[in-house]
Amino acid sequence: MTRVRQLLADLKSSFASGGFESLHQSHQAALESHWRYRLLFRIVNLAYPASDLLEIASNLDRHIGELGVADASKAMLATLPLQWRAEFPSQGEAVIRESPIIVFGKHGSILTPFLVAASLDRSDIKMLSASYIAKLGPHVAQSMFPVLLPKPTFRDAGRAGILPRISGWITTRLEPPVEKGLAKERNLESLMQAARHVHHRGALLIAPDARDSEDNWRHGIGHLVIQLAQMPQQDLDAYLVPYRIWAPITGIFRVLSRNPIIRALGKRQYRNPIRIAFGEPFPLSEIIGKTGLDPARITEHLQAHYRNLGF
Repeated sequence: MTRVRQLLADLKSSFASGGFESLHQSHQAALESHWRYRLLFRIVNLAYPASDLLEIASNLDRHIGELGVADASKAMLATLPLQWRAEFPSQGEAVIRESPIIVFGKHGSILTPFLVAASLDRSDIKMLSASYIAKLGPHVAQSMFPVLLPKPTFRDAGRAGILPRISGWITTRLEPPVEKGLAKERNLESLMQAARHVHHRGALLIAPDARDSEDNWRHGIGHLVIQLAQMPQQDLDAYLVPYRIWAPITGIFRVLSRNPIIRALGKRQYRNPIRIAFGEPFPLSEIIGKTGLDPARITEHLQAHYRNLGF
């Protein structure tokens, strides 16, 4: 077991120095040369599709570099044994596809960024995302603005369901902890960069919901709106666009499982197409007129609007 711990430490070191590509290479080397690690990984794979997720992660950066975010997302979704469909509002689809927008809603699933990017089909889509995601590679890093998140505990994982949370719990522990004040400073800088991206007529995805679905949303979206509102006005207003995804949170882990029973459960969960719906876009100036430049009030207003939509 001491040898396995050393191998895990080596994997962490590989990730820190070279990201997911280096991690994947070290993982493959460990599988070939250490029977204990190979046995442990086979056991893990019975409940959690670690091999398939590592394979997807190791290829994602290359696909984004070759195809762009939207087409890479379509290609990734096409490799999975599931179907999906996107729904747009009858009056606002052109605005969503062409205007500067902030797309916001509940995270819901590891498929969320892929479904949003594939649905919007915009070459300028970027996202605010957990900082460790940038370790997937340089092309992934260019498509996002990193946010340092509090590290989840196993108690958090247990409340939300162990399968959808265990991946995040593992990956966040591959990064060294960051002092709270420095994390806040870096996150504010990412919000400023994200606001500038929208100001330059780009599209941005943000999922402000907390881990506990009953908690209030994080105020980052409020700060983002303020940053954007304080930039020089352009001839085209930015819009806020709510989205909702109807997809089993645990389903993707199950459908990729090596365990035939778990895989069958996953296929049953995805027997109907995943549905992603976008609400009517509304101008950023409209919300500022109602809330003023208060991040808490902006966040509360957006969360209430989201709930009123039935999202």
